[in-house]
Amino acid sequence: MYNVINLLASSAGQVSDIEGDINSFSIKSVGIATIVLVVLLVLASQVVKDKKHKKLKKPLFIAIAMTIILPSLMLAGSTVYVNTISESGGPVHWHTDLEFWVCGEEIELRDPFEFASNKVGTASYHEHDDKRIHLEGVVIEKDYDASLEKFMVVIGGAMSSDQLIIPTNDDIFENDLDGDVPSGDKSHIQNFRVRDGDGRALLSVKNGDTCSSSSDDEAEIQAFLLRYDKGDDTYSQTKLEEPERYIMRDESVVPPGDCVIVEFDREKIRTERLCKQYGVRDSSRCTEFGVKKFNPDLCNISEKKTTGGTR
Repeated sequence: MYNVINLLASSAGQVSDIEGDINSFSIKSVGIATIVLVVLLVLASQVVKDKKHKKLKKPLFIAIAMTIILPSLMLAGSTVYVNTISESGGPVHWHTDLEFWVCGEEIELRDPFEFASNKVGTASYHEHDDKRIHLEGVVIEKDYDASLEKFMVVIGGAMSSDQLIIPTNDDIFENDLDGDVPSGDKSHIQNFRVRDGDGRALLSVKNGDTCSSSSDDEAEIQAFLLRYDKGDDTYSQTKLEEPERYIMRDESVVPPGDCVIVEFDREKIRTERLCKQYGVRDSSRCTEFGVKKFNPDLCNISEKKTTGGTR
């Protein structure tokens, strides 16, 4: 448990969110300005009634005007600044579908839990209980701001080369099942349950843990990227050497947006899992993923098997 908390704290401390920090500062500034403006307006109403303080009218008017103008300029300036320094040159709206499998069972990411919120993560980088990464904002440094590593941190988990911490619910298993059939030992997987500092459920695994009571059943963290090729309606699969360094493709629709399958299991070359939106369009598996009857207009993509390895 101590190592889990340390890894979570370390990962959270590495998060760089310039856009979020600037937005937070701007919101606080507007809040303070609003309070000041209310006070000034109350004073102004008293001055208007009391002719003895006519000399205060002009200073109060200037103060009221500046209280409105300065925050407005700050908001406009911060927006221009963020867009100027960003690699994206402005706001983006990218999506990647993502699934987690531990020892043959799909794990559900933590549901939104904050009051009146429909997401887990930050305003610009989050998940809506839909097994999909949403990047909706300005990308300052794409190599980190659009990475799987940062996503795991902002939703309350962590990922390194040898450890994976998945923020989940008290019921850790995904109940929204599709064409991928679970096949694990749920009772054994329960052994990986821990709690974060706020008492919320986590699933924590590391390379060398086993998927059964057998010491010969060692597993490791692996990730597979399924990427669509617009040119010929195919997709290829690649095993990622460093899963945490995966960077989102700049696509808003999946596919052609990516599908990433993260698995903790015995070492394998490829995965047989599919994200749902890839599955419903796959020419050989779409009916497994919910298409009632094969539809050639919908089930029109296929996997292009390659001999390539990792990247």
